[in-house]
Amino acid sequence: MRRNLSNTIKDHFTKNEPKEACGVLVNSNSKVKFIGCKNISPNLQDFAFCPDEYIKILLNNEILGIVHNHVQEKNTPSEYDIDNCNALAKPYYIYSYPDMKLNILLPKMELKEVNK
Repeated sequence: MRRNLSNTIKDHFTKNEPKEACGVLVNSNSKVKFIGCKNISPNLQDFAFCPDEYIKILLNNEILGIVHNHVQEKNTPSEYDIDNCNALAKPYYIYSYPDMKLNILLPKMELKEVNK
């Protein structure tokens, strides 16, 4: 990931510490851009997008991936991360924070036969 994009993501994480932070990677004029989102989860170790904010982003952008961090933990995806990654069919970019090690979780795609 580009250096300035990583810095933008880390700045968002720092502003939200000690809570997990979240956002999205979008296609903006053929460039990848990070948009930080409000985490409305009441738990420090979880994230939930503000629905209104997420819908607005979704309607105005091509979402390439979901970004969030695990504060003072490894970047290993939780079962919740895996389930949501598959449900949204978007890659999850999971950072450990503050060391900013990245783990990319790809959604599982199921093949469905329509004409047998």
